[in-house]
Amino acid sequence: MAWKKIDDDQALPDMPYSSFLANGLTTNANSYNDDLRRGGGIAWNATEPVTWSSYWASQGFMFTVNVGQQVLEVDFRVTYATLTASADADGFQGYVTLQHLGGSEFVTVGLLPTNGAVSYFDITLPFNAAATGPQAFSLTFKSSQLEDLGLVDVQGGVQNTIYLDQRAGGTAYPITQGEKHELLSLSEPGNSVELTGPPDDFPLKYQINYIGTGTISAPDGFASVYPSVTSNPAQLNPTYDPVKIGAGTVFELGAMTLLGVAFNAVSANVGTAPPQLSHNTAAPLSAVIRSQNDARYLFQPDLCNGVSQRYALGAVIASASTFPVNAAVSTGFSFVSNTIVDYLTLSVTLRYFGLNASRNSKIVLSLLDDTDTLVVPEVETPIAIYRTTSPQSVIGMTARGWYDPSAVAAWGMRDSMAQSEMESAQTVAINVGNLYLPPNKVFTVKLEMAPEDTAIYVFNLYGRLVTSIG
Repeated sequence: MAWKKIDDDQALPDMPYSSFLANGLTTNANSYNDDLRRGGGIAWNATEPVTWSSYWASQGFMFTVNVGQQVLEVDFRVTYATLTASADADGFQGYVTLQHLGGSEFVTVGLLPTNGAVSYFDITLPFNAAATGPQAFSLTFKSSQLEDLGLVDVQGGVQNTIYLDQRAGGTAYPITQGEKHELLSLSEPGNSVELTGPPDDFPLKYQINYIGTGTISAPDGFASVYPSVTSNPAQLNPTYDPVKIGAGTVFELGAMTLLGVAFNAVSANVGTAPPQLSHNTAAPLSAVIRSQNDARYLFQPDLCNGVSQRYALGAVIASASTFPVNAAVSTGFSFVSNTIVDYLTLSVTLRYFGLNASRNSKIVLSLLDDTDTLVVPEVETPIAIYRTTSPQSVIGMTARGWYDPSAVAAWGMRDSMAQSEMESAQTVAINVGNLYLPPNKVFTVKLEMAPEDTAIYVFNLYGRLVTSIG
């Protein structure tokens, strides 16, 4: 056997040349974390983009990615667009916050206007402690108050509706039906609304999410607003009155269209397998084997790290005869197998809350091949629904659009949510083990609800394949 220079470099001092193998394995294993740093991304449909605005609180969505092993810092690139070129006094349409939900680390940046063009910004997020494996993050947006769009006659309001009539003159705001990213102020200098109740704690500014136009005998516009109009005592006339109670000022709000989020781990701790002080000692070698097994598990690719429906940041899963449609609504993802691998485990994690109450709800997972044939029997997983959001609720009806997954004219805040809502939701994990998947095939994971009249909203879906043995 001929020795080469690399053998001499890897051999430990005062040890036989054959120690280069054990020492080389240790060096390789300890370099995995940094040399095999992970990256990836999530993309949204550019022809049916997700656009949202949020004035009162920073709102957005949650996503999960596998950062790798003992990672210290991650770079993110967010691809986006804004609807207009308007900007606040600092030159921004609002502020984006990216936070690590497994810790307290976060970064906030100003969102520059793009006037419809696609752009991006980069965020570097260092961790307070090294992170390993799947990690959850939130990306939220808080809108700035932008351009003055004109005046509108206010004719009353109740709950999440304010009645508007078209105002005459050159400074009038034109009332049109559709989704809005706008703010209605009732207290601008020289233009205010007469209140019927005490002004204490009255917000005076409402985000307009949608305007529906009326008939001759009704208001010119029904503005769907957030927050709700104070009703006890009533701050506005709760019924439409053709006699206006004041002039409101409508402002543009910053709105973010999200197209993609990419990530790349930029630094990580080195491995901790001990040096091979003897080329034929089993204990140090076992540490190397453990490092190799851990790396095999952690560096396998993700299958899915986001879920969405058209114009939405999340997805509804509903059984038949469930609001808003009588047909079942499912969701899921597809992936391709590149090589033959035995003893795989499919792991799917959902973060959700209920849209209606049901004591016996369950999620049904189907794994289908490219001929829509079941690879394994359906897996039914019971879930608890202890937190629900009804279609009539303040947040659910006014600020979100998830109740009609096919709706084009949804609400201005879409289905974004505050981080506190993300953290208070429920989680379910579904594992399907001992799979054999032939190579070069497309597989689909389908998620459905049972029994009838059961619906949940899923705002984070994460899937991966893991080798069980070997």
